[in-house]
Amino acid sequence: MSLSDWFLFAMVCLAGTASPGPSLILLVNSVIKDGRTAGVAFGIAHGVGIFVYAGLVASGLILLLSIAPWFTIVLEFIGLLFLLFLSISMIKNSIKKRQSVETRPNNLSVTSWYHIRNGFLIVFLNPKVAAFYLAIFSQFLDVASDLDSKFIMVITATVIDGCWYILLAFIIAVPKFTNFVKVSANKVEFFLGILLFIISIVIGIKIMMIVF
Repeated sequence: MSLSDWFLFAMVCLAGTASPGPSLILLVNSVIKDGRTAGVAFGIAHGVGIFVYAGLVASGLILLLSIAPWFTIVLEFIGLLFLLFLSISMIKNSIKKRQSVETRPNNLSVTSWYHIRNGFLIVFLNPKVAAFYLAIFSQFLDVASDLDSKFIMVITATVIDGCWYILLAFIIAVPKFTNFVKVSANKVEFFLGILLFIISIVIGIKIMMIVF
């Protein structure tokens, strides 16, 4: 794979990664709720999820989904339930009286695991991510037929995705922004929860149209 081909591949991956969606909503909520560290944990886990799907695509194992198309529907449905669960949780948490900084539990391991779980599952439970990378990889496999080139493509997709969300976490965590948002933290979380719920409904309608 030449440097020019790699650069083009990287730009396509960045364009796909930068597209707004449920992942961005969860990242914003993570940073506002638990700070920059939570956002970084989310970004790393999100990158790991991309690594899984990019690896499956590069190895050709993703073609197994075509043998059992029902598996994709099941995975999308589980992902839909996960999004609904997150949106409802965010709405409920925003309605409850927010704990003060002095009384709020500070268990970093539990908090980090929560955001790591969300970052990974928001990717893993979305088979459309696999379809996206399958479309990208198919355009470059003729110039990346050897194992080393495929490995570079997988690592490139992983690093770009993880670094993008980590970068966003640092940007969102800028003190002036977070201090401004935290004044209305409950309202922001409620709005993000409603937005995620609407997205979930749209995804649910699309799944129903495919099934029926």
